[in-house]
Amino acid sequence: MSKISLYTSLNSELKSQAIGVTTAELHGFISGILAGGNHDESWRTLVDDMMNDGKPLASSLSQLTTQLYEQTKQQLNDDNFEFQLVISDQNLFMQIDDMVGWINHFLLGLGLAQPQLAKVKGDVGEAIYDLRQITQLGYDEDDDQEELAFAFEEILEYVRMTVILCHDEFTEHTPSTTIH
Repeated sequence: MSKISLYTSLNSELKSQAIGVTTAELHGFISGILAGGNHDESWRTLVDDMMNDGKPLASSLSQLTTQLYEQTKQQLNDDNFEFQLVISDQNLFMQIDDMVGWINHFLLGLGLAQPQLAKVKGDVGEAIYDLRQITQLGYDEDDDQEELAFAFEEILEYVRMTVILCHDEFTEHTPSTTIH
């Protein structure tokens, strides 16, 4: 399923189940868990806790969430930096709002996977600090659309690379053994 159709299907299912998060927020949360190095089945419990007060999700929503998780995990483990944020493709203001919600939930998932996150230093610590600052940025609908779109694309790329940086930092990589 393409990124856009998964976004649309999940948003529709989240609304029909009266779940108070968006697809972007859910993807941010899952991305944070994965980037924080959590790759076991406990992600399901964390998602159930965050989205549904600890109760298991309805089957259709659970399937879509699992699909989103697997897609995200695959992208983060890809050596070609294929990871992309799942956010709206609608108007620029909706994309910006989705990105801010995505970042907030990413930081939540990352914090759950890495409880000592506040003590992280160096490039990763700086990047996490930057993410917190990005969520404070605002815009005015009267701002120059072209400039705003350019700034959004720049920030979106920075966020994407920060996720990959965190994933590389917190995920144990087993070296491949090549036999000659």
